[in-house]
Amino acid sequence: MDQSLPFAEIVQPILTEERRLDLWPRDIALLATIKYEIERSPDGLLTIPYSAIQGLSSRIDLLDVKDPQKAERRMSESMTRLLNAGCLTKAEIVRLRLSGDAEYQLTSLGESVAEWHVTQSRFSGEPLTAIFKAFINQITRIVEDAEKATTPDDWHWDVISQMQHALRDMLVSIHRHQNALDRRHAEMRAFIPTLLTANSEESISQCEEQLSLVIKTIEDLQEAVLSSTSTAFSLIDRIADLAKPHAPKGFDAVYDDLVRRLQSTGAWITQRAIDWMDHHSVVHTFLRTIIRVDRQRRVTDALKRSIAEAPDWSLEVADEPSFYRMRADIARTAPSKPPPRTAKKRDGYTREFEEVPPDAIPELLIRYLVADLANGEARASKLFEAALPSMSNELRVAAYFPWLIGQMVQAGKLDPNARDWQRITPLIEIEELRVTK
Repeated sequence: MDQSLPFAEIVQPILTEERRLDLWPRDIALLATIKYEIERSPDGLLTIPYSAIQGLSSRIDLLDVKDPQKAERRMSESMTRLLNAGCLTKAEIVRLRLSGDAEYQLTSLGESVAEWHVTQSRFSGEPLTAIFKAFINQITRIVEDAEKATTPDDWHWDVISQMQHALRDMLVSIHRHQNALDRRHAEMRAFIPTLLTANSEESISQCEEQLSLVIKTIEDLQEAVLSSTSTAFSLIDRIADLAKPHAPKGFDAVYDDLVRRLQSTGAWITQRAIDWMDHHSVVHTFLRTIIRVDRQRRVTDALKRSIAEAPDWSLEVADEPSFYRMRADIARTAPSKPPPRTAKKRDGYTREFEEVPPDAIPELLIRYLVADLANGEARASKLFEAALPSMSNELRVAAYFPWLIGQMVQAGKLDPNARDWQRITPLIEIEELRVTK
């Protein structure tokens, strides 16, 4: 990118024209086949007719089974998305009467997108050690060039540029290997459940094949960690030592990026090795305990039946009533203007109803407590029943209960035998607390 180009000139056209890449998997598959057909054309033409694209779309439909009645619609939608994304363009300048006579040409963007996806799909599963071996060979040649470099131009073209190129190549290869390894990882996770549907001999052979694959992968990862990365770090440090007397411009940034990428790759390799070792343990355990020991398949058959059939027994779970937390600090959050309540006469009390502010309810409970203790005893249920008419919400009993327990214990002698549950409202039931004078 041109460093002299203003930021707004880069961003504004993209935002104004609303450029975007909205491609579906089928669109990318069609784009890749169009590129393949153009390249294999014996005439060396750069365009492809609409009829040829229709044939390619039909072949894709054979692999991706869909409703045959909507084949033309699927192709039309794919062509529209490819044209809007700038991956395809019409080769004719004049307007044609028949759309079937149109010819299309790949843009540079379309070629790049198709090439990238084809490269991803052609990944052959090269071992990670081979990727690092090629990378180390590149770094070794860069070390030789660094030993010969004497001028800033030598360092720029023979060392720094090559380091950037080697870094890009390594990242692309590592990324492809990581995707392939993660796909194998997903297949391995789904492997053990499939063995339950296979017979004994097939399960044994499948397990042994998987064990061989896993062991090979673990060896490849460990070799990359133990040998390749350490060699790569030593070569890069050698280049850094040679660069110190010359202090070439831009070297430090490339060096730091290369070291950081190598460290990240090493951490990823270590984690993948641990994951594959865990899967090796799972497969080996299954082979040893289920297949080798259970040769009559009795355990496996019982497991199949337990999965496929509903059990004869059942478990009933009864919902318990909601438990109210007795927190004293909730008492301070009462509404400032409670609605008035009508007076209610309680058994054993002849007090007249009086409207009490929420903040004064603790004072009211203390007053009732002192009065009851003067008569010989005080019970928490009776105190709350007396104070309920003054509360705007009966659920606020839960807020004052812990505080009232502390006041009652301090004011009188606790009766340990009075621990029955008493219902004071249709919704609230509390454990009785009795104190005497």
